[in-house]
Amino acid sequence: MTMALPSGSWTHSFEEDAGGIEVYRPTATFAFPPSRKGRKVLEFGTGGKTGEEGAATLTAMSPGPDDRPRAGAADRLVPLGMGRYGVGGTAAAPQEVLEIIEATPDILKLARR
Repeated sequence: MTMALPSGSWTHSFEEDAGGIEVYRPTATFAFPPSRKGRKVLEFGTGGKTGEEGAATLTAMSPGPDDRPRAGAADRLVPLGMGRYGVGGTAAAPQEVLEIIEATPDILKLARR
C-alpha cells in the first residue's frame, strides 16, 4: 500500500464504497459489473490543460445526458502532505481536499474533505 498520487484513468466502483471512502478501479483493466447508474471517472495526469508544466492534474468525468462521459476542467493538484491534495481554488484555500487512503495498481481509495 502506498499514499503516492496515482496516475492514469480510474473509474468509480461505487458498489465498494463504505464509510465515506470512495473506491476507484483502473478504467482499462477492471471488469465492472453492469450498472444503470453512470460511473464517474478520474483522470490523473501532469501539465495538460492547466498550462503548468509538470504539475499534477485531476480531470473528473461524469455521465452526460446520453450516458457518455463528459470531462470537466482539469484542476491542479496541490500536495498538502500526509496523502492529501488540494483540488481547485488556491494553495491556501483549495475548493476541495482529496485524501488518498490507499493507492495500489488495482485499487484507489480516497476521501473527500
